[in-house]
Amino acid sequence: MLPSELLAKKIYKGKIIPKFVPLNEECLEMAEELIHIFERFVGRRQGDLPLDELEEGYDHRLIRGLVILLERRCVFEVQCTLDPVNARRAVFEEAKGPVTSNEKRMVVLRDIASTLGVSIDELEKSLWADSESELILKEFNSIGPDELLISYNLSLAQTLLFKAMGMEIYVQGNYQNIFRSIKYLGLMYLVEKQDEMLCIIVEGPMSLMKTTERYGTALAKLLPTIIASENWRIKASIVHRYGNKPRILEFTMDGDSYSYALASGYSSQDFDSTIEQKFSHGFNSLDTGWFLRREPEPLFAGRSVFIPDFSFEKMAMKVYLEIVGFWTEDYLRRKIAKLKRICEEDMIIAVDKNLSCSISSFRDIKGKVIFYEKKVPLKPILDYLREHEEKNIRREVESLAKVDLELSGDVTELDKMASERDVSIEAIKRIVSESRKDHVLVGSQLVSRSLIEKLKKELKDKNTRIEAAKLLEGRGIKRVDQMLDLLGYSVRWVGLDPENAMIFRKVEHRINKESLIKNK
Repeated sequence: MLPSELLAKKIYKGKIIPKFVPLNEECLEMAEELIHIFERFVGRRQGDLPLDELEEGYDHRLIRGLVILLERRCVFEVQCTLDPVNARRAVFEEAKGPVTSNEKRMVVLRDIASTLGVSIDELEKSLWADSESELILKEFNSIGPDELLISYNLSLAQTLLFKAMGMEIYVQGNYQNIFRSIKYLGLMYLVEKQDEMLCIIVEGPMSLMKTTERYGTALAKLLPTIIASENWRIKASIVHRYGNKPRILEFTMDGDSYSYALASGYSSQDFDSTIEQKFSHGFNSLDTGWFLRREPEPLFAGRSVFIPDFSFEKMAMKVYLEIVGFWTEDYLRRKIAKLKRICEEDMIIAVDKNLSCSISSFRDIKGKVIFYEKKVPLKPILDYLREHEEKNIRREVESLAKVDLELSGDVTELDKMASERDVSIEAIKRIVSESRKDHVLVGSQLVSRSLIEKLKKELKDKNTRIEAAKLLEGRGIKRVDQMLDLLGYSVRWVGLDPENAMIFRKVEHRINKESLIKNK
């Protein structure tokens, strides 16, 4: 945050808007020049930094705000022979009141310098060596100009939130970190689901006059965690004073509108433990057809919020996974109590065998509980997902059995049919394979037997795979090799060039191979 007097803002129709600095060429050059000044002045007095000249042409609040951020990256030290506090005390005690002439001043300095065993010059330099302008810049942790401007914009928004009464947060992703920060900062909140986003209403203080600043500080500290989310926006009520009269103004900000000013640090793969990381890598290395999502949307456990570690998603199906690793006894007790309040049955709970709790502790939890040692096993999870998918397919088949599936032409795209009916393609395949005996399933297509008979005749004068593929694709067939196999053909590859591949009737191919063996 920045001092309130450096808050660059504009007020318009009941709204307060921070004056974010754009990351354009001019502002980046200005920031780079500031950074270079600090880099060049290592070893010199803080008061010697030529910052005033840079304020020309810019809002002085911008330059001073950037300087404050750069100074926070500095290490200043006092360089003097004597301790400044002790030196001042000795001089003031010796003077015994105001010194009205330079001669008396020099007498006091000479006597104290002699007593302390230093020169008058060393004594004078020590007297005020701890004042801000006299501090020596010892170290400077440099920064890039873009990072400096982003940090300034973030600090500007935080300074505004310092006067906030409350805030509405709309986020997608990064749930664990947000709720962890809310709890750590001691904020009160309500949660509700709105479309694909989660709305977190952070309640304000009861007394506007007494506790706004304390609560505003917590809201300001929450902001960096919010903007690290995949998708976010905030709406806050800001107390702005005109004299002694407070006025409530609205402040809104979102990641899309202010992408030019703020950078998101969102990462969906920040794992809380190596157990979670190894499981994620292991599962994603398999071709399961399920999408593994890290930290999915929160589930409601009574009046509290529960965020599973993962969700497995496929079509409209969703199964959650919570990994219960090694934690304190109190944490485990609260975790188990929260899991028991969740109504979601499509849940897998993987529990470390070495936990200091009995298996019976998880008895009343809905969903599947598995126990692991060292790493979460994939097989029982994959088995559960297959069972879940099979149940879903059977339900879909039952619903489709009541519907007349109209086929269009000789080739029907089953994936399109499944999408239109919001069911899995596996359910469509089962229905048509049983009910449509006049058609044949080829990959994700349903091909009429009449077309297959036509293709058999048309392929008789084709010798290369290129010719066959052109014919089949012209008829709308996608799986060329699978259709050739169905029609009784095999492909003989000569090298890797598909233009050299030949097709043979399977019987002819077998006879040719037998003849070749006999001739040898």
